[in-house]
Amino acid sequence: MMMSTITIHTENENQINLLKALLKELKINFEIDKEENLTEWQKKQLLKGIDEADKGDFVSKEDAKEILDQCFR
Repeated sequence: MMMSTITIHTENENQINLLKALLKELKINFEIDKEENLTEWQKKQLLKGIDEADKGDFVSKEDAKEILDQCFR
C-alpha cells in the first residue's frame, strides 16, 4: 500500500472544518499539525524580542511593523 503526504495551508478554522468533514466522509486518515515551522532567524528574533520586552525595552508601532514585515517575507 502506497501512502502519500499532502500539505494544505489553510487560512481559517472554517477551511479546516470543511477539509476534516470531507476527509472523514472519504474515510481518509489524517492528522492536523498546527505547529508553525519557524526559521532559525525567526526563532532568534522572537526570543530576542521577548528578552527585550522583559527588560522593558519596547519599540514604536512603526518599527514593530517593519520588523514583522522582515520576518514574514
